[in-house]
Amino acid sequence: MTDHPTAREMIGYLLVRGGTHILAYAKAIEMATGTDLTKMLPIPNLDNRVFDTARKYEDLGYGNVLFTWNDDGEYKDIRQIWKGTNPSSGEKLIVKEGLPKGYAIPDFEDIPEEFAPGIGRDEYEQIARRLLSDM
Repeated sequence: MTDHPTAREMIGYLLVRGGTHILAYAKAIEMATGTDLTKMLPIPNLDNRVFDTARKYEDLGYGNVLFTWNDDGEYKDIRQIWKGTNPSSGEKLIVKEGLPKGYAIPDFEDIPEEFAPGIGRDEYEQIARRLLSDM
């Protein structure tokens, strides 16, 4: 990995949030099919507590929370899937309406080479058209 403290912090957080989504997919498959994935597949130990930078986010309960990303109740049915306890920690699973607490997203100006160094928007769109035309 890296020794850069900011990168390690970000990776720790992303490991925990990624684990949350892995669990959400597994629970959805279980609800839809009745299949217990832990009995069907040899699932490795996915406990993020083995990583120092992820452990504190697990301890804060971030691995037990699924956000709806809106406040109008459009995704309230996720509660039918995201319920019970986390199989890794035994803690209660929680659905939170809205966005996770964070910071304002800055409104930056466009960068001409945002797709790849040396490739402008026009070249990128030409490549995309060429790739899509072969499908």
